Amino acid sequence: MKLKLFFLFVVLNLVSCSFFQNSIEYSETSKKFMNTLINKGVDESIPYFALESNGKPANIAEMKNGLSDFRQNFIMYFGKDVEYNFITAQKKISTNKQNSTPPNTTIVLLQFKNQKEFGVLQFLFDDNTKKILNFLPLEVKNPIPNMVIFYVIGLLGIIIPIFNVYVINRIRKSNLKRKWLKYIAIILLNFPTIIYNAVAGFSFKIVQFTFLGFGFSTMGYLNSTINLGIPLAGLYWFWKLKKLKNEKLIQPEDDLSQISPELV
Repeated sequence: MKLKLFFLFVVLNLVSCSFFQNSIEYSETSKKFMNTLINKGVDESIPYFALESNGKPANIAEMKNGLSDFRQNFIMYFGKDVEYNFITAQKKISTNKQNSTPPNTTIVLLQFKNQKEFGVLQFLFDDNTKKILNFLPLEVKNPIPNMVIFYVIGLLGIIIPIFNVYVINRIRKSNLKRKWLKYIAIILLNFPTIIYNAVAGFSFKIVQFTFLGFGFSTMGYLNSTINLGIPLAGLYWFWKLKKLKNEKLIQPEDDLSQISPELV
């Protein structure tokens, strides 16, 4: 059994390392392809494609026409002075075959932007040849959001996990029983959740797991998100500990008032 687990661990590590290396290579390839297509021309960009898929050769003439139209529209809307940023690489696995990534392929998302607007391109790479099978725009001509607001909200949001950790530390130093249950409650019970997306703005979810009440993502403008969970368990135990402390402070005075008449 241990041997099987060891081999499973080795295989998973090899797969993850291979995926990571491919992601870096695909990121560079997609950027080079876009720079070549926009700044040089269609003919120079053709070598970046896997020209044979499922044993069938690609229609080069049709491909060139499509690339030419895309290049013309891209330059018209964004110009040639464009910056490209890798967002993520992914393989989708689903019970629905249509929602799964085809075998031996990887999806890569690339953000592009000029001075005012941005968009996102999706590339499908062949893992065998490390070349592009196809690509398409997912988002185009979105105004670049004000990231200052995003970072300010993020900095303010850090107060929530700091508060939760503070309460956990107070519980650790207290005489309460079953402390581990209270730790779990503080870690998990942080809802409802306020969500801020750099592009879409604020939204709200009643129940969503947010570790210690704070989470964030910065994968491109569209996926730049901050999750702020209301620390219900943290607030409850902060109040409970304060109440217990006040009761302890009051108790000696009560005892004294009961004893003093007898002494008199």
